[in-house]
Amino acid sequence: MDEPCSALDPTSTNRIEETISELENQVTIVIVTHNMQQAQRVSRNCAFFLAAEDTPGHIVESGPTEQVFGSPNDPRTSDYVSGRFG
Repeated sequence: MDEPCSALDPTSTNRIEETISELENQVTIVIVTHNMQQAQRVSRNCAFFLAAEDTPGHIVESGPTEQVFGSPNDPRTSDYVSGRFG
């Protein structure tokens, strides 16, 4: 899902997130989002990708959501998930 709740009202966003929760044990769901709060709410595992000018994107860090958001290993991940850049 690419930004599945982009430009949706909170009620519609909640319904999409409920649907994700209902399906999570039946299928693999991959979500691309810039909404860090939503990523924390709906994911069990996550990855932080970063691209620099003239270079392809790469995974900076991945793992259980609690670890990536709570105690990331890479300072760039920490800066992004805390809102210091991005």
